[in-house]
Amino acid sequence: MKSQFLNIISKKEQKDFKDFIFVVSKLENKCLLRNDLLLQFEEVCVAKKKTKKFRLESSIIKFLHRVPELLIMEDSVIIMHRYTVAKYRFYRLSFNGEYIEDVDVTTFLDCKDIYMGEKPGDGNGDPLQIDFMPFYDYSPSIRDNKNVGNGIQFLNKLLSSSLFQNPDEWGRKVFDFLKLHKINGKQLFINGSILQDIDIFLDELETTIEWLKGTTPDTPYNVIEKRMKQAGFEEGWGRNAGRVLETMNLLYDLFNEPTSSMMEEFSFRVPMISKIAISSPHGWFGQENVLGRPDTGGQVIYILDQVKALEKYLINEFELAGIDVVPKIIVLTRLIPNAENTSCNKRLEKIFQTENCWILRIPFKDNDQNIMGDWISRFKIWPYLDRFAREAEKEIIGEFQGRPDLIIGNYSDGNLVATLLSDKMDVIQCTIAHALEKTKYLFSDLYWKDMEKDYNFSIQFTSDIISMNKSDFVITSTYQEITGTENTIGQYESYQFFTMPGLYQVASGVNLFNPKFNVVPPGVDEKNYFPYYLKEARTAGKTEYWEEQLFSKTSEDIYGKLDDPGKPSIFTMARFDRIKNITGLIEAFGKSKELRRYYNLVFAAGTIHVEESNDMEERNEILKAYRLIDELELYGSIRWLPSINKLDTGEVYRIIADRKGIFVQPALFEAFGLTILEAMSSGLPTFATQFGGPSEIIEDNMSGFLINTSKPELMAKAVLEFIERCKNDEGHWETVSKNGIRRVKERFTWDQYSKSLLSFTKLYGFWRYSVTGEGMKKMDRYCDLIYHMLVKARADKLH
Repeated sequence: MKSQFLNIISKKEQKDFKDFIFVVSKLENKCLLRNDLLLQFEEVCVAKKKTKKFRLESSIIKFLHRVPELLIMEDSVIIMHRYTVAKYRFYRLSFNGEYIEDVDVTTFLDCKDIYMGEKPGDGNGDPLQIDFMPFYDYSPSIRDNKNVGNGIQFLNKLLSSSLFQNPDEWGRKVFDFLKLHKINGKQLFINGSILQDIDIFLDELETTIEWLKGTTPDTPYNVIEKRMKQAGFEEGWGRNAGRVLETMNLLYDLFNEPTSSMMEEFSFRVPMISKIAISSPHGWFGQENVLGRPDTGGQVIYILDQVKALEKYLINEFELAGIDVVPKIIVLTRLIPNAENTSCNKRLEKIFQTENCWILRIPFKDNDQNIMGDWISRFKIWPYLDRFAREAEKEIIGEFQGRPDLIIGNYSDGNLVATLLSDKMDVIQCTIAHALEKTKYLFSDLYWKDMEKDYNFSIQFTSDIISMNKSDFVITSTYQEITGTENTIGQYESYQFFTMPGLYQVASGVNLFNPKFNVVPPGVDEKNYFPYYLKEARTAGKTEYWEEQLFSKTSEDIYGKLDDPGKPSIFTMARFDRIKNITGLIEAFGKSKELRRYYNLVFAAGTIHVEESNDMEERNEILKAYRLIDELELYGSIRWLPSINKLDTGEVYRIIADRKGIFVQPALFEAFGLTILEAMSSGLPTFATQFGGPSEIIEDNMSGFLINTSKPELMAKAVLEFIERCKNDEGHWETVSKNGIRRVKERFTWDQYSKSLLSFTKLYGFWRYSVTGEGMKKMDRYCDLIYHMLVKARADKLH
């Protein structure tokens, strides 16, 4: 009877809880989620005539809010208790509530297997179990879950503390790490005369600092270069005497009285990164005519804007450091020979508005070395990635004339490729998931066999846990991606433990409390996305063109004619898939007479021609859209455009804002939502799903609106409330518009993003060099085994 559970339900309510468990045990559904339990509890309370206060405030209801799942077994129930964010306990209760015991995660996973018809030990032996936790012995762990997602701050404090407590050992590590720094083979910071002796280095550092105090701060580096070299110092400290002095003072203080802020500030000044490879194989990766195509949306925008921001920051960093280097960034993606009207068949393509950034495309090949000509769904590309990574290694080394300093992976396939390349080239790896499919598709782990033909989740989820664990650091756009909220499970959190019955169990798939996780939200391109009222920054010709496209022009690629083009519009823009839920917005609009009276519905998504799509999910959504338009008789109030070129989307948002329209992002789930930032920056009042990352972008009812997108009527209700407030307050539209613009400017900038990502690379690089090297070797071998047994072997069978 000893159990943590005994402290949860108050003594006076334990009989009520036992009665509730008994009722639950009789249900036909044997796997209940939180909402199922809450509804069932409400029914029991009504039947027993319990007070409203009991239904809302009892210890039972508070407990059930923290129960994501409950399994009904033959003689007991198994409860998953999320007692705080990302931490769990498991209990077994007999049906009569008299027997209670704590059980471990393996028992819980065994019960889920049994629920799915897999019985451990029934002749097939115990299931394969994957457990990464023993491999984190080398690494410190964050104890307070409030600090999860701020790993770099934790690491900074740890490193500065170690330097303070063990100055000889850690001072040597910092000195040795500094000696490694070269750009294009050229030594930085320290030259031969002081390379071997830290004491001589510190003496010369102190002497040089005193000498620099006597120079004019704006003295160019080339004037002091000879004196610097004689003392043993190479370029990299700064472009002038003042900058050199500041940098040297920082390092001197770091050796003598280290603090975490000092460690971070010094890292900002170390110019160690000039070559970055970014992996994103799937979809149509290009700069024109690609958005809205299958598997091609926000991730492409994110990466292109990311590249421009990183290059800009690096150029400035090298200039401040006094180093004449042009950084180079390569986006590694797939070459598609049958490229249609895109540039995806070009091997090398310069990225617009950059000096030295490129898209490098490498084709997918089958086992017979035949090049695959057509687009392939992100769920079907797994057989090609191993060979793709091997060929990419040669191409990248050739383009960079050496290995990169950093590899950034994107999405599951890009992160796997980044992992393989990082292994081969011994390069720091950053993982960016964008959106993990596991939380998008309910029970996709349990029912993986039923979904495998279309989705290959067995390969994808295994690839995810390999990348998460091997990566040096992980960047997310929101905290929710990591650990969720009080009431929702985070995307990474869903990988902590799960089972894929008949394949394997994961007892510990990722350590969320390892300091590798960091929240760094992206920004928006301010040249493209600026407020609608800045008329002088807009191009009259572009405005006129897109006004015609949006509201009046007849074209075989545009569907729908508006009876009243002058009405404000509800606008949305996304690719056409089930999760993006554009058809849900069509239904919400179509079933509300009041919405139709006040607004038109204008949206840009994929294509209006179903025969042009090769993606099953997109075809289904296109057909559903036509059916809804017909059934709800939306002719005259709806306008459907093909996907819009990224460079034009800013003006499209502004035109909708000119007419006092709104932007609605109706996704069933959204990991972040770049279109939300873009619309808000342009001045459009924005409505976005409450499920996922938008809740960390929008201040509800202030800078926008968070809405329940699970039912069309709930979306309609939220917009109707906005209409009423605008009727009662003529300035309400403008207030929300201005608050949205303010919110983005204050919190979401690419400059801060670049500063953080590059600083992380340096600090995690030092951590990798000084601490985790040996500890990571065991995990590397474990991951290699999993890769060859469960990813490559299964992927090879798909050829």
